Amino acid sequence: MPATGDSGERSSEHQPAARPADAVSPEYQRISITAAEWTGPLPPPEALERYGAIIPDAGERFMRLVERQAAHRQQADRREARRLDAGLLAAFIVVVLIIAAGTFLVYSGYEWAGATMVGLDVVGLAALFIFGPPRLRSRRNL
Repeated sequence: MPATGDSGERSSEHQPAARPADAVSPEYQRISITAAEWTGPLPPPEALERYGAIIPDAGERFMRLVERQAAHRQQADRREARRLDAGLLAAFIVVVLIIAAGTFLVYSGYEWAGATMVGLDVVGLAALFIFGPPRLRSRRNL
């Protein structure tokens, strides 16, 4: 057991020798870690400047990239809106045709067949309005 004094501390003979500051190699003295993060399509101006020091036209290339991405996103949104409009129109036409066919069957003497067609169509529409389209139902469960 090491020798202890009255205060309970270790004697100086058992303490490690103090290392001089220059005992650490120079490459370990100069290491620093910097982390940067940004949100949005463009980096902050300081980062753009540093990119510009490496790649002369980096700022302009970033701007072109952002503009192309924005144009692509807007074009995709327009296509999706047109697709949804076409789907609504097609669904409306199908519903009207089914109701017209069911009504024709009722007037032609096939009451059960016509009433079943129109009834199922109305029940399906009611379920669609109550529960929403299947695509949206699956997203709600996520």
